[in-house]
Amino acid sequence: MKTERFIYNLNYPIYEKESCEIEVRALFQCDLKEKVFFESRKVHPSISPFLKSRLEIIYRTSTFLELIELIAKDKITASDFMVKYMELGIADPHFKKRRAYCKAIGLVIEGLACYTSPKILFGITFCQGNWYFGKLTEKSINWKKHNQKPNSYSSSIGLSTAKVLINIAGNGDTSKRLIDPCCGVGTVLLEGLWAGYDIIGCEINSKTAENARKNLRYFNYEAKVITGDIQDIDDRFDASIVDLPYGNFSLKNDENQLKIIRNAIRISKKIVLASSEDIRAELARENLKIIDHCRIGKNNNGNFLRYIWVCEVG
Repeated sequence: MKTERFIYNLNYPIYEKESCEIEVRALFQCDLKEKVFFESRKVHPSISPFLKSRLEIIYRTSTFLELIELIAKDKITASDFMVKYMELGIADPHFKKRRAYCKAIGLVIEGLACYTSPKILFGITFCQGNWYFGKLTEKSINWKKHNQKPNSYSSSIGLSTAKVLINIAGNGDTSKRLIDPCCGVGTVLLEGLWAGYDIIGCEINSKTAENARKNLRYFNYEAKVITGDIQDIDDRFDASIVDLPYGNFSLKNDENQLKIIRNAIRISKKIVLASSEDIRAELARENLKIIDHCRIGKNNNGNFLRYIWVCEVG
């Protein structure tokens, strides 16, 4: 039985619900039922476009007074700290008085509070009939600066989708080696490096490959971008992330894309594919086992619909 050490909360637009669900399955090995959930696995909210914050539980009590008594009894001490109410986005009878609750907790923590740039962030919240206190980690949105990369294409996938592909490929385990064998200008590479992965890219078009390198250098990232064909790669990887070009794909009319998939099979244990068409029949003919999949749209109208396929090799 898992020990529930953390509370996570999520936020996503309805058209990205499937994308969020597949990411949660990849990171936590569980099905998403609510936008608030308890988990044993430690995942930093900033690697996901959907995770808002994480509370590392120190105390759980049935009343707020018990929470105060435990903090005082254990003499919780911190310098430059702040207490913040973790908003869960669900019905909470105590939310309107959150500032008073945070102030009360702050008064029993020994040490100097800081309200501008705290070194330690404590969190409190009320969920499922209990009070919780612990260390709060909120997501950083600094990754959105990648939208300002100097080189981009209108057909490039969005940053949120790129982050989801990384999380599906690596399952949050940054010891895994990843490759984007058709990396374009490096959108997926940027999010992989942000998350802390060992990831390389390959791009057959020399100008596009150089633009990818410029994008990485712009944000002071270091990663290998090979100019060349995927068929020339001899190394092995835990996972390949392949964003197939827009358009139809079938064994009959696109041998180039089929070659990309076959070479991804050759160099990796797992393949995460993004396609604009339903290609499950083609993947089955290549003896790929689809272990998960979803559909995502770019907006509420479902424009730029993409299919995501997670496949095991061999």
